[in-house]
Amino acid sequence: MTIKVNNETQEISKNTTLQELVNLLKVKTNGIAIAINNSVVKRTDWSSKILQQEDVVLIIKSTQGG
Repeated sequence: MTIKVNNETQEISKNTTLQELVNLLKVKTNGIAIAINNSVVKRTDWSSKILQQEDVVLIIKSTQGG
C-alpha cells in the first residue's frame, strides 16, 4: 500500500505499524515527533498505530539553536 512520509511516497505492507515504519526508515528516535494526517501520535502508541492506505506521515526532528 502507498503512504507519504515527509512528502515522499513510500510502499509498505498492509498492517504495518508506525513503529515498524520508523524501524524500516532507520529514523533516530531521539527528539522526534510524528504526525499522521495532521494528528500527533504519542510515542507510546507507535507500536499499536496501524498505518492506512494514503496516510500522510510527517516526521519532525527537533534541532538545537542559539
